[in-house]
Formats: sequence, C-alpha cells, structure tokens
Amino acid sequence: MARPGPGATLAHPHVLELVTPPPRTRRPWGSAYAPAPLPSPLSERVGRGLTRWLLRWYFGAEHRDAHRIPRRGPAILVSNHPTIADPFTVAFGTKRWVTWLAFDEALRWPVAGQIMRLYRAIPLNLERPRPTSIKAAYATLARGRLLGLFFEGERSFGWGLNHPLKTGAARMALRTGVPIVPVTVAGARRCWPRERPLPRPGRVVVQYHPPNDPATFLPDLDRKVRAERLTAELARIIGARLPHDGAHVHRRPPRRGS
Repeated sequence: MARPGPGATLAHPHVLELVTPPPRTRRPWGSAYAPAPLPSPLSERVGRGLTRWLLRWYFGAEHRDAHRIPRRGPAILVSNHPTIADPFTVAFGTKRWVTWLAFDEALRWPVAGQIMRLYRAIPLNLERPRPTSIKAAYATLARGRLLGLFFEGERSFGWGLNHPLKTGAARMALRTGVPIVPVTVAGARRCWPRERPLPRPGRVVVQYHPPNDPATFLPDLDRKVRAERLTAELARIIGARLPHDGAHVHRRPPRRGS
C-alpha cells in the first residue's frame, strides 16, 4: 500500500482523504529581526511621570485628540521637530510606549543623549543609515508597537518646517501597510529655540491628526512617487496647524473697527 502524500490524512485504514493544507500566513515585514528593547518598568514609570509633570508645569503642554493614536497594533507617529524635548512632548500624550528613531550623534550628548539611551531610542545616521537601525525599526512595528519619527531630520530652523523633508517615514508606512499618524507640535520653538541652551516657560499644544492608511493612498502610482506624495501630504496636514508667528495656536485676526 502506498504511503499518503503531502496534504493527505488517513480517515480509514483503507481510505485516503485528501485535505487541502491551510494557507500560509504572511509574516509582518521585519518580524525576523530583533526590535528595539523596551525600557525597564521603573525607568518607564518614574521617567514618564516626572517628564509629564515637567511638561505640563513648565510648558503648559496640552495634548489634543490623542484618541486618534491606535489603542493597539503598530502605527508610525510623524511630527515636526522644534526642540530636543519633542520625543517626550509627543509620546506622553498616550499611555502606549513610543520608540523613537533618533539622530545618532544626539545619543552622545551629555544629558539629552543619556535620557534617549535610557528610553531605548534607535540611533540613526541620516547620511548613511545602518541596516541594524532600519531592521530594528521594522521589527518594532512587526511586534505591534508604536514608532516615532521626525521627518524634518533635525530641529526646525524657523516657525515652519525644514525642507527638503525626509521620505523615510512614508516609505516605511507604504512597505509595511502600517497607519501613519501626523502630529503637530505648536508653540514649542518659542519656549526653546535651537539658539538657546535652556528653555523658558511657555505654552505648547500637541495636535494628533487622523491616521492615514497607506494602502489606500494613491495605490496605482509607483512606490517612490507615493512616498514623495505622502510626505507632502503629511507636511500639509502638520504645517496647517503651525502658526506663522510660532504661537501655540492660530490667533484670530482683529475685527474691523475694534
């Protein structure tokens, strides 16, 4: 008697029943790599609590529409970058942990670099990105976590966005199919311009915009063109909530005759 072939089961000693093997599930992009490690529970609780209190007390930080960040599953947060405090300003609007891609040289700074290393940021060389950094970013998303990026590449020089913008966040979202959440940080550069060594009190508003589904964004175009168009769309959304005078909100024009 012939042995059963692949996909066959023996329903009866003398009868073979062919069964279609289950379809293979596609693994998320980057699941074969090691993700960025999470901080220790003590570092997360104490650091998050102290930093959140400082942001609210000193900067009057206000987080608007944070419910737009998915409660579960992977997502990419893309924000403008007015100050070195932005990773904390943006991330602490949600209870979920956000892993950031950070400028590798910044991780060598005396104080800020030590904090970023403590919070397990992924170092990224902007000129020559290392494969290990890119793999860690993809693996972090494959584990269903949040990833944060600043598509300006460095801190803002003015009240608006730096140009040209980096398309890496858009390319990553298009490749993985992960939703991308635009974030606007307004008023922060008035509190801490890059020309000042220390911040001053002020008012900061963090606005979370509706997530963008990359699968439905111009699906008929080439991926490179889609990445450029998606980056431009993110810039339009984020920039629309940045006042021209650097304030935390748009000021209403004065009424005539007043």
